[in-house]
Amino acid sequence: MDRIKFAIFTDLHYDHIHDGIQRIENFINNVRGAQVDFVIELGDFCSPKEENQFLLDMLDTIGKPHYHVMGNHDSDLFTKENVMEFLQMDNSYYSFKYGKVKFIVLDTCFIKTNDGYEPYYKRNYNKTEDIYPILPDYEFKWLENQLTDDSEHYVIFSHHSLENKFAERGVYNRESVRDLINKVNQAGNKVLLCINGHDHGDSLKKIEQTYYFGLNSMSYIWFGPQFEHFCYSDEIHKQYPGLKDLVLYREGLYSIITITANGGIEIQGMNGHYQNITPKELGLEDLWNGRSILPTISSLKIK
Repeated sequence: MDRIKFAIFTDLHYDHIHDGIQRIENFINNVRGAQVDFVIELGDFCSPKEENQFLLDMLDTIGKPHYHVMGNHDSDLFTKENVMEFLQMDNSYYSFKYGKVKFIVLDTCFIKTNDGYEPYYKRNYNKTEDIYPILPDYEFKWLENQLTDDSEHYVIFSHHSLENKFAERGVYNRESVRDLINKVNQAGNKVLLCINGHDHGDSLKKIEQTYYFGLNSMSYIWFGPQFEHFCYSDEIHKQYPGLKDLVLYREGLYSIITITANGGIEIQGMNGHYQNITPKELGLEDLWNGRSILPTISSLKIK
């Protein structure tokens, strides 16, 4: 394959907003003509319940494989097993190949307690005693093995960041993961990209030889009840009570990424708009959780 092209989005949070269907519809309509090889979403997609099955059916209409990453809010009310069954995932971390590029999906939704590792679900995290999010040692070993085959290039997907250190939002043992990545790069293969969701903001930085891409949410920024505001009808706010804590984007943000045979990277970004109110109108600046919260997705072109 002379190039691999995929469409990617994250953090739709379908159950928390009033216009999730329109965002997915627009994404699908735009992606259909883009000749992508696959689609992937990086978590916090929707609650894994029967009435949301139509969202997966909509993705099926693209006619390409769609892959999924475990997000922390996917299991707010359900177990990980429920999420995996809904998304038809055999394992919560896995890999797949297109040509000479291996794509690796991590599950960073784990807690480390005094008794070992536990899956994160139904908000079972004790902030005063537990470590979260973290890549368990057995998954770290699996990742190490995944990065030692005959693939020429690798792309790693995760819900939580492998570089964001702000307020412990990134993976706890991210430095160890990055050390492993640097070791692989020095040996001759190359981890081209690490892409994450979760932070609801835009970030793109190069560390050593690898680009770390924090993909902005498809839908919104969360600010919390201290910045509550009411921009929609009473009916909508009643149906979606958390909407008062969000600043929505007008467009559904996503990216299309191309990897060439020689390891070139093209990230097709977006410049969007806020929907009804801006962070500045709430007294906030353009950074939140260590990320830019402009309604954008960064672009990049490396030959």
